[in-house]
Amino acid sequence: MPEQNPILIHGSGSTARVTALALAAALGHTDVPLHSVTASANANDKSNNKTGDKPGDNDWGSVLALSPAAKTMLDILGVWPRLDLPSAAVCDMAVYGNAAAMAHNIGLDFNPPENLPPTQAENPDAVTVLAHIVSRSALDRAIHAAFNATFDTLTAKLHRHDAALTGFDKSTGAARFSDGTDLTAALLVDCARAATDPRAAPLWRTKSAAQYLTHDYQAAALVCVLACDRPHGGQAVQIFLPDGPLALLPLPDPHQRALIWSLPHSRARALAEIEDGVFMHELARATQGHAGTLAPDGPRGLQKLVLALAENYVDERLCLLGDAAHIIHPLAGQGFNLALRDAAQLADTLFDAQALGLAFDGPHVLADYQALRRADGGAMAATTHILAEIFSGPQSRFTAPLARLGLALTGRMARANQGLAARFRAQANGGTAALPRLMRGHRF
Repeated sequence: MPEQNPILIHGSGSTARVTALALAAALGHTDVPLHSVTASANANDKSNNKTGDKPGDNDWGSVLALSPAAKTMLDILGVWPRLDLPSAAVCDMAVYGNAAAMAHNIGLDFNPPENLPPTQAENPDAVTVLAHIVSRSALDRAIHAAFNATFDTLTAKLHRHDAALTGFDKSTGAARFSDGTDLTAALLVDCARAATDPRAAPLWRTKSAAQYLTHDYQAAALVCVLACDRPHGGQAVQIFLPDGPLALLPLPDPHQRALIWSLPHSRARALAEIEDGVFMHELARATQGHAGTLAPDGPRGLQKLVLALAENYVDERLCLLGDAAHIIHPLAGQGFNLALRDAAQLADTLFDAQALGLAFDGPHVLADYQALRRADGGAMAATTHILAEIFSGPQSRFTAPLARLGLALTGRMARANQGLAARFRAQANGGTAALPRLMRGHRF
């Protein structure tokens, strides 16, 4: 067995920490040290959410929709049991081409049938809960707590660097930190958020082959908690509107929903600042009242919408993961799920390499990670981008009517063919490839 140099995990937020947890699960039985770089010299890295160590008044102001496979992975890594706020199960999801289609229930419905066909009922991978809605702040706290607990257990193998990473040579693995220390790494797993402006990217990325395809949607997602006059019943709703998609996600309180409304910058800023009564009027006009009476229940926030997709995820000893590899439109709620699939696949790849006695920085060791994750991330980025553009982009006055028709026809076919509906649910759960070990509930 070759002596392995340490693995550096770079990033100050939850993606980097959960990646450290996944690699610790895969390699904790070996002598391979893991170094987690928790400080960042990259001003563009917004992944370190400044959340407190206890639940706050606006913890539901930003939420994530986690797939069942993602929940399974977080369970195994000890994150899910540490959530200090409840999650909400999405048992039904309906997607509509406009508010009128919602009124007539003409759209794509992901609702699992009450009576599955025998072949599906016998399938342990059949998805009956479509997603779990969690508070982003609560999840950050749970990941941080699980990371600290793992660090306390594996202090000889899991190390924290409080100094920022200032340089990395992808050819030799030489890394330098802001405190002047040096380290030779087998891999740098870079999880820090991608810079949409290449001039703001870390130097080791600009010198690599990992150039980015970028797009600025000139839009922002307006997010807040809504009080509703009718129970949501565990249903998530998405409506494609001319200005951008509007999503209503169920929260643990049956009379509360999370709003994620994509809008052009100027309109998003205006709706974030206007008084509650006018906001309620605009929301009712957008939904045409078909979602009931909706009122803001807390502050409103904005999240800039951009697309960034790395051309390559692997370049010699540099491995991109999570926001470093892909930032996608939030309309499918798949951003953090993609990051978790990246981490789980990398854990599989390195575990298998170690079992075969291969050096982590050897040729083609990360070929499967590159191929599988690039395909999944690229497919999801393309799907969300195309949907956003054909329903709400500059040419939407021509493309949206055809897209609404296609959505309605797809919904009708899915209702008639439960096998097709099951494939849609499986795609949302696991992406384009077979699920890695952690997402199947398997330990290393």
